[in-house]
Amino acid sequence: MKGTFVNMVYFRSLSNNSPAVRFQRAAGVEESRIPLGVRAGVLCLVLILNPAAHAQTSATDSIKAHYMRAQEAIKENKLDVAAGEFQEILQIDPHNAEVRASLGVIDFNERKYPDAAQEFRESLRLKPELWNAQAFLGMSEMRLGKLDEAQTVLEKSFPHVQDQKLRAQAGSDLVYIYYLAGNLDKAAAIVTVLGSIQPDQPDTLYTEYRVYSDLAAHALATLIKVAPESARTHEILAQSLMSHNDATGALQEYRRALQADPNLPGIHFEMGQALLAYSANESSRAEAEKEFEAALVANPSDANAEYELGEVAWSRSDFQNALEHYSRALQVRPHYIDAQIGMGKALTSTNQASKAVDYLLDAERADPENEIVHYRLALAYRKLGTKPDADREWAKFQEIRKSQDASRLLFQEMQQKPVTPQTDEPDRPQ
Repeated sequence: MKGTFVNMVYFRSLSNNSPAVRFQRAAGVEESRIPLGVRAGVLCLVLILNPAAHAQTSATDSIKAHYMRAQEAIKENKLDVAAGEFQEILQIDPHNAEVRASLGVIDFNERKYPDAAQEFRESLRLKPELWNAQAFLGMSEMRLGKLDEAQTVLEKSFPHVQDQKLRAQAGSDLVYIYYLAGNLDKAAAIVTVLGSIQPDQPDTLYTEYRVYSDLAAHALATLIKVAPESARTHEILAQSLMSHNDATGALQEYRRALQADPNLPGIHFEMGQALLAYSANESSRAEAEKEFEAALVANPSDANAEYELGEVAWSRSDFQNALEHYSRALQVRPHYIDAQIGMGKALTSTNQASKAVDYLLDAERADPENEIVHYRLALAYRKLGTKPDADREWAKFQEIRKSQDASRLLFQEMQQKPVTPQTDEPDRPQ
């Protein structure tokens, strides 16, 4: 075949009553437990015809005509017509591996998985290096319940598939097989690849969430089983309580962790954060300050502890001391956005708004959608008397805040506490 024999991609979605879903149900897996795009994913129909394939046959023109008619039929979603044209090609050239693979893909998309698997096997017998066909064979075997065979073929083909849509679907199927078998480490390795292929695709993000959540849950269950009173167990329990806004319970667990291991890395910093979340009074601030100072004794390069000490000083309106801590945090970590924002707000409060803008613009370049950066810029520009700039930054702050309201509500419904590194006052710059 000549240059007109180009590769073509066609997409079709699985219905919720597809064989894949029925297979999952038959396997005893609830849909809510399936972390994959296979439940409602997008499958690729990739005609695996090689532009140079079988150009030596005497019937090239006839083959080309059948192929062109097949191509048009696919565009019109007439897969039965396309299949007929491919069958005609096989009458002329019975050893055309690419055409057999294309027939297999049509059978796959029509959910004729036994026929698809047979076509792919024959195609690969003729030409084993057709990686797309190998991937489709693995996906067909999975839907036929042959998980071991599917795993073997998908593991072999997945690294070689170039079409990103097909690679994502094959990877999702492989994750599903690993997930059923409890091989979460292997599943996580494939999830990492899927994240690079489709980083913003909801099914990919859901798969990441499920696999990593299960890995974390498994690790925690094992930790509690083997070391229920260890410092790390109490630390994790404290972190969980903090994420649910239970600072009182978290402090109890952090104290138990400290009793179990006074030198536990990071424990003083986390304890300080919990104390600040527990109460805004001076007693809690003073206790938190001691914990952050203890964190710096354990690790003098702890930029987070320096930043938090700056926040404690800021809460006392001790702006000069706050500047010193924010500055030291930036010496350790020059692109620490929270510390840049801290410098900006402290400099604004000490009538150094021009310097504040420099720090805040650095933070904006690193994180343009950070609402607090724009809030602080609005205040700094207000101090400088540049009202148009202040109005622009205030409008941007409001725009970002409005767009993030839905996310905040969702986090609240999940009883999760998103990190908000800077507290903003509600007054609008005038």
